[in-house]
Amino acid sequence: MSNIYVRQVCGRPVRVVADPDPAEFARFAASATLFGLDVETTPIDEGGPRFFGPAFGVRLVQVATADQAMVLRAADPEQRRMIEGLLGDPRCRFVSHTNFDVLAVWAAFGIPLGLRAIDTHVLACLLEPGVTADHGLKSLTERHLDDGLKRAEDDLYALFRALAPVGQRAGGRPTLYGWSHVPIDAEPYVVYAGLDAIYVRRLLDVLLGQLGDLGYLPAAELWLAAQTTALQIRGIRLDLDYTHALREEFEQANSAARAELEALMGCKATSPKRLDWLAERGVEFRHFTDAGRPSLSSKDALPDLLVRYPGGDVGRMLTLTTRMAETGNFATNLARFPGFADADGRVHPDCRTLAAHTGRMSVKWPAMQTFKKDDPRLRGCFVAEPGMVLVGCDFKAVEVRVAAALANEPRLIEVIRAGTDIHDNTARLMFGPGWTKAQRTLGKRATFGTIYGGGAPGLAKQTGVSVDTARDVVQRFKRAYPRITAFGTAMAERDPVRNAARRRIPADPTRTYANSNYAIQSTARDLLVESLYRLCALDGWHPYLWAIIHDEIVLQVPAELAEDARRALLAAMTTSFRGVPIEADPEIIGPRWGGQVADVVPLPTSGDRLAAAA
Repeated sequence: MSNIYVRQVCGRPVRVVADPDPAEFARFAASATLFGLDVETTPIDEGGPRFFGPAFGVRLVQVATADQAMVLRAADPEQRRMIEGLLGDPRCRFVSHTNFDVLAVWAAFGIPLGLRAIDTHVLACLLEPGVTADHGLKSLTERHLDDGLKRAEDDLYALFRALAPVGQRAGGRPTLYGWSHVPIDAEPYVVYAGLDAIYVRRLLDVLLGQLGDLGYLPAAELWLAAQTTALQIRGIRLDLDYTHALREEFEQANSAARAELEALMGCKATSPKRLDWLAERGVEFRHFTDAGRPSLSSKDALPDLLVRYPGGDVGRMLTLTTRMAETGNFATNLARFPGFADADGRVHPDCRTLAAHTGRMSVKWPAMQTFKKDDPRLRGCFVAEPGMVLVGCDFKAVEVRVAAALANEPRLIEVIRAGTDIHDNTARLMFGPGWTKAQRTLGKRATFGTIYGGGAPGLAKQTGVSVDTARDVVQRFKRAYPRITAFGTAMAERDPVRNAARRRIPADPTRTYANSNYAIQSTARDLLVESLYRLCALDGWHPYLWAIIHDEIVLQVPAELAEDARRALLAAMTTSFRGVPIEADPEIIGPRWGGQVADVVPLPTSGDRLAAAA
């Protein structure tokens, strides 16, 4: 027998129906083709395979119209058939918040919702971009509807605290305990579950009403979210033997660096005494903690010191400290990889398509965008399926090309259209026909520094030249490409920044110099999505999509299709933007993501940098 709970949403009564009978549910299912969707699950171990491990389970599934929710038990055979019938109906679409519910539906029922899923989190990120914006469902509904969902959550958490035994009542433990142990028919639990689905269905209408000026972007972002969810479900093979062996090598290298460092300094490798050791040898510090102590852990501290003190015992100490940090980070990453894998040895990376306010994507579980292309060892842990190979492609200097187009900088556009090396020509314009390799490096850094909103101090830190020299380099760049500078000045006055696709990007009032980079980076990102759409939706390569990493697309194809895939990637990613050529660089990587070089690249030893420091 069903239980019915009545609540108020935006001043109107809504019904939450628990355990509906088949006839009642059939009438409900026939009343609409667009439903809110939410699920209640057992707790998820964020360090494990999450949805794809044996511990994951769905307890309740809720579907709702704007004024009525049906709450069904996944473990009840009759209710399970009702759930599967509605979720599997190709005529029906479902609104959820993030892809959590879509992944849970796949894991529990094997039903792919694909493009039938509409993610209000994606739409909220388009409406209010930025990591500081609160895109949680409770906060959004409180801002756009009312506080009913938050009050229902408070009631549920009060129940969790009452249920938690002694020893499970501190910190967040009552909540963790509650999600596993709350009675499945407890009124606060059922009401909270049903209201989630009602509120997310109502939220969709509100958000769509405010996104009209974004043109095709909402549809494009929902399409992209469906592709990345499919990637997450499909998973990526992890070479466990390679991963374990590589971890051991890094741990050994880390121990060796630590021992050598401690023998050199006469104290523990991470002891505060190391700062005194450096100070006694005349080292001047430029990076400090909030408490005013010298710092070796800030991003630029060690590179800056190595530039200024490359030789002798100080250079050796700094090199060993850097090596210890690098090998330790590698070993930590490698230790996590097996935990993310499911029983078949596949990890399921979560691609956050709107992670940054510019729209740039990031990946978690594991964080694949942090695995550098020019150091293939971590990438080498991930491999294609047997008989398949990986084929990848990324843009060539895409942000420089986008900057030239947005600024309408004729000299830079001319260089790009000529097809010659962009940075060679920049060096020639800045330093004359007799430019040197070092000047080319300075010109290249000045190019990216200007695009990213940097200046002379940043260039000096990156290259080791004096600030005066860096100022001269920046001035030379401004004379070579005056419209790039003018574009940055004009963009600094915009809030919000709008990119070429009309994407909104909130300006940081303390960093308005970065506005031009926001426009450039977000436009480059949108060009990648357009290329992905051509490749997958128009050219039919979507079954072979393996990963999207920043401005790189990777396909997994049978070995005999590798050359076809390479040509398809080149065609899809070669385009133009406002008359400026956008070029791509495809390659057949092979069965291992890092390429074959990943098998032979040695770990750091007491080699080049130590020899130079000795």
